[in-house]
Amino acid sequence: MDELIICVAPYPGEKQVEKFPGKMDVAEEVIRSYHAGASIGHLHVRDENGLQTTDLRCFERDFKKIRSGCSIIVEGSTGGAPEHTLEERCLSFRVPGIELGSLNLGSINMYEGVYQNPVAHMQYYAQELKIRGIKPFLCVFDLSEFYNLDELEKEGFVTPPHLYNLVFDTPSTLPYSEKVLDIFLSFIPKGAPWFLTRHQSKGWESFRAALERGGHVRVGYEDGPFLASGKRARSNAEFVEEVGKAAHTVGRKVVGPDRAREILGLKPLR
Repeated sequence: MDELIICVAPYPGEKQVEKFPGKMDVAEEVIRSYHAGASIGHLHVRDENGLQTTDLRCFERDFKKIRSGCSIIVEGSTGGAPEHTLEERCLSFRVPGIELGSLNLGSINMYEGVYQNPVAHMQYYAQELKIRGIKPFLCVFDLSEFYNLDELEKEGFVTPPHLYNLVFDTPSTLPYSEKVLDIFLSFIPKGAPWFLTRHQSKGWESFRAALERGGHVRVGYEDGPFLASGKRARSNAEFVEEVGKAAHTVGRKVVGPDRAREILGLKPLR
């Protein structure tokens, strides 16, 4: 039975209160998702109101609580807000114990603006990850970004084997289709682990192709609030549980963080 890794992205970004109105105990949501079957937690540096912040103490507090409650792999995000500097977008990398870090491979239209990741920025993030011994979680929004990855590799900023996150459906970005997914997969080395992320996802049905093609999945309020039934999930754990049950029906076995670390080439948790 093929193994499946589930990543949870618990908190929606700004201007997305329709996904999860009110405040959230992010650490508690991650721990609950771990018990439901998640092996990775994708975290931004956010304050108590869920807004992007440069106060690293907020992230450290959540990370400490998560680690005291479970062994989930924690991924630090370089998402940030438009006004944040490169250094501020890499804040989460400073926390000892962060094992993955998002590395966006290009600039794209997003919502009403441009999500800026020019070459110099990509090089900066990649260098920060390399210095701190954090594995890049390569975020691919567009086909051209595979060529950007080739250049980063030639220049020594990143080293294979790589871990890919294929992202679709964010407003103003590339919409998802199985045809486009298969084109993306043709650029990924055989056997390399890849995840499917779909903003505005509608439960496990949105990830059927990934489950059938050997991919892994990311779920959570950051990407969409609904289950396949059309009902709103009451917690992030419900997304994880739903995907886990669906995975079993197509011959996939959900694995825990220890096995996920082996699959992703990470060191065992000390």
